[in-house]
This record gives sequence, C-alpha cells and structure tokens, in this order.
Amino acid sequence: MGLQGMGYKMDIVFVIDATGSMTPIMNQVRANALTLGDKICEGMKASGKPVDELRMRVIDFADYASEGDEAIRLTDFFNMPADKEKFENAINAINIDRRGGDIPENGLEALFVAMNSDWVKIGAGENGRHVIVLITDAVPLNLQDRAGCVDYPADEYPSNIEELSEIWNADAQSAITKLSPSKKRLVLYAPAGTDAAGHTWDTVRSWEWTTSTEVDASTGLEGIDMSAIIAEIVRSM
Repeated sequence: MGLQGMGYKMDIVFVIDATGSMTPIMNQVRANALTLGDKICEGMKASGKPVDELRMRVIDFADYASEGDEAIRLTDFFNMPADKEKFENAINAINIDRRGGDIPENGLEALFVAMNSDWVKIGAGENGRHVIVLITDAVPLNLQDRAGCVDYPADEYPSNIEELSEIWNADAQSAITKLSPSKKRLVLYAPAGTDAAGHTWDTVRSWEWTTSTEVDASTGLEGIDMSAIIAEIVRSM
C-alpha cells in the first residue's frame, strides 16, 4: 500500500454467476478473484499510483425462479488486507451446486445490487475508484422478467435496461447510487451476442468506463489475458 493520504481509495465488487453451468470455470474464477486485488495494487504502485485503502465485496447470483430470495447473495465490504481471510472464505464458500435452473439468469439485477453498494466516498481532489468485476457464462434475464416470482423485489430494481444504463452513464452524482460519475469502472466477462428471446449483455458492454471480454463456457477463462485487463484498469485510473 502507499503512503497514507497520498494514494487511491479503491472499492472492488465481484459479481459472480453462481449457477451449475459455471462448474467448468469456477475454480478459475475463484483463483482470479483471490489475486486480482493484489495484482491491481501492484500495478498501481508500479505506475506511481499507490493504493492506500482497498475494500472488496462479493455478490453471487442465480435465478429468482429457482432460488427465490437466495437468488442474489452478498457480503459486506472487507477491508484489505486486514480481512483477507474473511474475503477468501467468502469466495471459496460460493456454492453453485444445483443452482440456476435454465439459462438466462438474473445478472442485471445482481449488477444493480453492485452499483448500489455502499461505495467509499471519494472527495474533491482525492484519488479513488469504484470497480465492479462481473463474471458469467450466461446471458441475463431482462429486468423485471421475474416480477411474477413471489420473492422478486420488483420495487427495488430498475424497470428496464434503459433505466439501468441511465443510472450507470450519469455524468453527475446519481440520486440512486453512490457511484462516482467519473471514477467508476466495470470489468465485464460475459458471453457475446443475443439469444433467441433477445437476452444480451451487449447494451451493458457499450457503457462508458467498461472493459469487456467474451467468456465461452466451453473454454472457461483460457485465452483471457488477465494482465491486459489489469493494465487497462490501471491505465484508466
């Protein structure tokens, strides 16, 4: 970490698909989640941008139709490195056994939960970043697709992708989230394209401050250059 008061405040929220189809790549996902914070901090320090304060949070998701109120599970922020063991336990405890039912999943709702995190306040003249890393092998259900499910909290979520996009792309402080207008970053690992019902990550992929990499369930994270992703995050700081 850098000299106290001279470096960056950084919050990283991991949003992870916790359904059965992720079985082939879950070990890779866990391994990358456990090391990404350290690697980003190392890259930041090497670039003369030390990180003074680092917090990390875990959100995992499935489908309200099959998991009910357990469809989206979340932790509080962990202060790193003091809470490193707790963070590792949270990552390793993600259970994907028999979760999710069919594809697609409630990934957009999970993304909104991440956006609505209790982000660290970055004051005027302070350095910092709010980073969301979302990893999935499935296209997302449209927002409110599960509104008919008993445990789906429809009033808590945006009505559609346009509303969600407006919240993310706002160039002023949103009244809905604590995300910084210019210091937010989204790192998206998700399948490209649109399914027959029109479900897609492509709209999210087009958001500002977003780095996107295609994920194929058959190959997992093979071929994904994590060092390039980290370099892009550091470069954009």
